[in-house]
Amino acid sequence: MKDVQDSSKVRLALISTYPGMSMIFKQVAERAGFDPYITVAALGEAAIIAKSIEPQIDVILSRGGTAEYIKEAVEIPVVAIPVTPFDVMRSISENKKCMEKLYKKIALFSYKEKMSGIRDIEKMLGLEIYEYTFHLQEDIEAGILDAKKKGIALVMGGILAIRLAQTYNLESILIECGEEALYRSMYEAVNLAELRRVERSRAARIKVVLDSVVQGVIATDEMGYVTIYNPAAQRIFNIPSEQVLGKKVQDVIPNTQMHKVLESGEVQMAELQEVNGGIIATSRIPILVDSKRFGVVSTFEDVTKIQYLEQQIRKQMHAKGFIAKYTFKDILTISPIMIELKEMAVLYATTDSSVLIQGESGTGKELFSQSIHCHSRRSSGPFVAVNCAAIPEHLLESELFGYEGGAFTGAKKEGKQGLFELAHKGTIFLDEIGEIPKALQARLLRVLQEKEIMRVGGDKIIPIDIRIISATNKNLEKKMEQGEFREDLYYRLNVFNLKIPPLRERKEDIIVLAMAFLERFSTDLDSPAIARELKSSLVVYDWPGNIRELYNIMERLSLMISISKKKWSLEKMLQKVMYDSISNPNHDSIAIKVDLDQGLKPAIEQVEKIIIDTMLARCDQRQELAAKKLGIGRTTLWRKGKISDK
Repeated sequence: MKDVQDSSKVRLALISTYPGMSMIFKQVAERAGFDPYITVAALGEAAIIAKSIEPQIDVILSRGGTAEYIKEAVEIPVVAIPVTPFDVMRSISENKKCMEKLYKKIALFSYKEKMSGIRDIEKMLGLEIYEYTFHLQEDIEAGILDAKKKGIALVMGGILAIRLAQTYNLESILIECGEEALYRSMYEAVNLAELRRVERSRAARIKVVLDSVVQGVIATDEMGYVTIYNPAAQRIFNIPSEQVLGKKVQDVIPNTQMHKVLESGEVQMAELQEVNGGIIATSRIPILVDSKRFGVVSTFEDVTKIQYLEQQIRKQMHAKGFIAKYTFKDILTISPIMIELKEMAVLYATTDSSVLIQGESGTGKELFSQSIHCHSRRSSGPFVAVNCAAIPEHLLESELFGYEGGAFTGAKKEGKQGLFELAHKGTIFLDEIGEIPKALQARLLRVLQEKEIMRVGGDKIIPIDIRIISATNKNLEKKMEQGEFREDLYYRLNVFNLKIPPLRERKEDIIVLAMAFLERFSTDLDSPAIARELKSSLVVYDWPGNIRELYNIMERLSLMISISKKKWSLEKMLQKVMYDSISNPNHDSIAIKVDLDQGLKPAIEQVEKIIIDTMLARCDQRQELAAKKLGIGRTTLWRKGKISDK
């Protein structure tokens, strides 16, 4: 018999109905590595004992009606040890009195349900077995009286049936549990206890989260009864939890719409709800499992807190001045791909159609958006930049659309203009558009289609004249396939498209940009000379952070040059300022991208040149050391290193 896993972690108790069960269970448990609490009791007495030991026990085992009594008394799991047909047959076979007197009729008492396999036992042993089921002691007495009328002299069952049979002077056989049934029940008990611990741990973590969040959270089950009501919700509604939990949500939460969401299955986002003379913002979402509704969860937040956050966000955004600072002249490039991209952007600027700019982080998406705005007929209008991922989801709608005057406690009478209104006659730049919530995408689609908005809490349509430029570093096509981004919105945003290549795909721009950045940081530096000297190290690196990373490295390098007083070579200083770059001497490998269309020989020459330049950078340009590390002669090093410069 195999051991039960994690036995030392589970605290078991057996409340047996007869001493023999206790003895067998003790042996089974000890072999499996348990030290269970064991006692003998039945029915009500067993329930009292179970209640007293509950705090120290994970799961209780018992049998028949006694197990049912215990279940009603405790919260921990209770495993009912089954009585099997094999137990019945063994108990008959082992009872000498039964075998000697050759009883042919037996009254068998089972708790609640008849036992399967009894007809087979009748055939095997040549007996007539009359089955009686019971719920209460009175049912057993009635069954025994009926059995006596039928001439049955032998009763089989649990301890209660045996005791009553003896009072009516009938022979009796106690059905004892076999070792296998006890082991299986013990194994089930261990699994139940472990599962309960996992569930309690998960529930404890969820409770900590719900207790600590500033938003109020209410959840219901599929019948609309409240199952979750966190402390923040208690503060918002000023109703104690004991008056809410377990009640129908519409009976205890004022002006709630949760029961309607449960019926309809429709999501409600950023709705306004009046509570205790104030206004709260609420979202209601049905809990769906395989398209079946299992309840509703709703979040609430005091609008005064939202207003404060809005004010902070508005201050930061207004500080930018809503103006575009950059033009196409600021996009420095000698890359044919980028030159063509700039030409396309200039053409797009002459229209009012939407533009979707795609590219990795740091490639200059906002630079292109500002340039398009400045080259358009809207150049004298506002340029409003919004990072959709930086604004909390529950604030994004009110930030974009504004809210109606007088809607909130302490709100301005004239209301608050949203960013769409502020961008009127100009351009709004929606950065990280892929992060916009699905529920808000429909409203954005309407803005694109109808050129009009409605403030949160308002009932008036406000026409707007704006151009929308959006940007993303995500794969929107994939998000559409996954159902995270609306297909109709994607095509509305993507009338014109600009795909900005990463810096690693336009390496001819690296030196141009590096020189420009160095000149910006210090006019005293010989930027062209520095950039040329560091060309091999700068070009071989892939720049995962793109222009933003290059800008940062050049700023640090200019500072390093100014404070080093020529103690170190430029290569050494670059090594010190580049984090995890190819110049880092601890790196044993580099990634090399090669244009295979140029043919095998040029591709090999390109790879050799990159490897040699990289090794020279690591060796502080000491050719002899670099050649030694590469296992080639200095002449070969010089010859192969010059190939790409021809």
